[in-house]
Amino acid sequence: MVWIKRLSLLVVGLLAIIALLLAYVMLFVNPNDFKDELKSVALEKANVSLRLDGDISWSFFPWLGLELENIGVALGDDPEIVQFDRAEFGVAILPLLERKIQVNKVNLVNLKASLNKDVNGQGNWQLESAAAGAANSDSSSRSATQASTNAVTQTDGNSTPFKIPDVQLDELRIENAQVLYRDEQTKQLINAVLNVQLNDVQWDKAWPMVMDIAVTQSDLQGQSPIKAKATLNANLTVFPERESLTLDSLVLSAEVEGDNLPASPMSAKLSAVNLDIDLPQENVLAEGVALSVLGVNVDAKVQAYQVLSDPQFSAVLSVGEFNPRYLMTRLNLPLPEMSDDSALTKARADIIFEGSLDSITAQPISIMLDDTKIEANAVVALSPLRWDVSVAGANLNLDRYLPVPVEPVEPVEPVEPADDQGQEKPPEVAADVSSKDDSDLLPVELLRSLNGHVGLVFENITVKNLKIDKIELDSTQANGFIKVSPLHASLYKGNVSSTMNVDVRGRVPSIDIVPSIDGVQIQPLLVDFMDMDKIAGATYLTGELSAKGNRIDSLMSSLQGDLLIDIKNGALVGTNLTKTVCEGIATIRKDKIDEQKFGPDTPFETMRFPARIMNGQVSTPGLKISSAGVQVTGNGIVSLPDSSLDYQANVAIAGSTLDQACQVNEKVTQLAFPIVCKGEFSDDPAGLCRPDIKGFGQLFADLAKAELAEKAAEEKARLQEKVDAEKARLKSKVEEEKARLKAEFDEKRQAEEERAKEKLKEKLKSLF
Repeated sequence: MVWIKRLSLLVVGLLAIIALLLAYVMLFVNPNDFKDELKSVALEKANVSLRLDGDISWSFFPWLGLELENIGVALGDDPEIVQFDRAEFGVAILPLLERKIQVNKVNLVNLKASLNKDVNGQGNWQLESAAAGAANSDSSSRSATQASTNAVTQTDGNSTPFKIPDVQLDELRIENAQVLYRDEQTKQLINAVLNVQLNDVQWDKAWPMVMDIAVTQSDLQGQSPIKAKATLNANLTVFPERESLTLDSLVLSAEVEGDNLPASPMSAKLSAVNLDIDLPQENVLAEGVALSVLGVNVDAKVQAYQVLSDPQFSAVLSVGEFNPRYLMTRLNLPLPEMSDDSALTKARADIIFEGSLDSITAQPISIMLDDTKIEANAVVALSPLRWDVSVAGANLNLDRYLPVPVEPVEPVEPVEPADDQGQEKPPEVAADVSSKDDSDLLPVELLRSLNGHVGLVFENITVKNLKIDKIELDSTQANGFIKVSPLHASLYKGNVSSTMNVDVRGRVPSIDIVPSIDGVQIQPLLVDFMDMDKIAGATYLTGELSAKGNRIDSLMSSLQGDLLIDIKNGALVGTNLTKTVCEGIATIRKDKIDEQKFGPDTPFETMRFPARIMNGQVSTPGLKISSAGVQVTGNGIVSLPDSSLDYQANVAIAGSTLDQACQVNEKVTQLAFPIVCKGEFSDDPAGLCRPDIKGFGQLFADLAKAELAEKAAEEKARLQEKVDAEKARLKSKVEEEKARLKAEFDEKRQAEEERAKEKLKEKLKSLF
């Protein structure tokens, strides 16, 4: 035990000597006497110029403390890059013996940093001296040696791993730190003012962190500045053994303003319940993330893995209900012209997605826009860009988001000037505003860049007043060639099926369609789509169509194809063919008809015709309309580019119907009367079709000729009958005379024979 007692006395003696030495240094040594030596050493060893204008204060027990005032740092002969009014810190001595670092405070006041990067990308904080190069070489050599040593040490099973000392920092404060960054390469100037405060810093324990920063970015002349202010509050926890850190209760508030920003000032707030960063695994986990900016609130949970080597991520995003119209207004984005002022006022979304640098998968995607609900799944390959998207939705009225249709303006008739002096000039004739849309229908450049597959199922759609109960399509896109096969739509109590190809690879887009219509009610469809109410019935159609162009007029004028159309249980709306026929008859007879006897329409059982389309001109040879009282055949041209028709129909009306309506004889009811339909689609249907008076006259002339020929034939037959009767009478009389003479002859011959017999008897008697 004696050696322990002696060792204790030795340690106490050493501590006493150290204490006396520290006391001597603190009492008799002034650190300011070493300023010149510190400057010389810094300049000689590191090529760093120090400016030490203020006093230097230190302490050694129980805190190892240092306080500097009015300090400046420059590299070589360059101007100072760092200045601060005061820097102070203090470290407890006794905890160092236990490998613990206990700091009562670290305080930097009024730090100023001036950082410059020239046009070659060289910064004023980078050393270019030979000594620096040599130092870098030595450092590289030492690093290589150290790496080798570490490798050997790691192979040694008996080596002791490095243990990070415990750290306790009562307070870290950076007050009014100003950083001026000038970049000649990017032509920008950044000025930042920063304040940071950390309290009660310890490993594996949360400590509060408060930071505020104000940043101004501009060009080198200070023009077009963008100013930003931000405040950060969070609890930070560092786990040195696991090499990870955690931020919880994070709140970041920011405000940005500038003339070049779409909205100024613009405020945003970001908060997170928890943010975990694992450095060895390169993982980041953010939970309870909430972002609020310009009336949009986003909640999220984000997970990222291997962010530095092979990034992979997954996220859950929820965008609360917001007003897109208000957002676009705040961002100074032009609002599209829409027919409904309440459109684009409500939206929200929920998205779950995951991905990597190669692909992104988002499923499900749930979006609400006004009254429209959309559910979607998407898989997007990034290299090369390709996608597979499926969308299901309901309740979409596209007309709400389209401009109000422009009505054509009637031209103003020119007015003659009041006198020769021209004091009153005629107004300019207003140009006709065409109702046709002269804008491109297809975004050609966008379609050429598409590569992928899209499946769509949508219910309750309205577009151009056309109401679609349900639409289903499957489409593939490949560098400007879009194929839709199949396309199914349910509308107006019927179904439409077709395949369609859109080719925008050439200079002029082309469209090929193979349509099939089954039982669609044509009248409400035409009324909604074209404001055309001229025909009704269940429509059945097959055929092929093709067109070229990117505007309505060019597509109409280039339309080619063949169709077979069958309309059942329908009517010619606004046109009564019986009335039109009676009007023609009345005109020929110079008479009038009673219009009260006629209905407005012509009902029919079937209308069937093939349609041949050439450059938008539709011809319908073989048209046939059949009903109980009317039989119609016809042919003509329907011009889609001009929205007009020039048609002739031959109408045959059953005898009793026509006789009661027009009071004509039976022969007239057997005629097929020509009706001419000519005009614009927008014309009144009642005046669109009219009788062909010339044709009617020719019919009645032919009828008169036929009646005269019939009478002549009847008279000829009557005379022939009379002649034939007289011939028969004479022949009968001759036969009778012949019979009488024959009888008389036979009687005389018999009498002669009797007399001859008697004479013979008398002679015989005389002989005997």
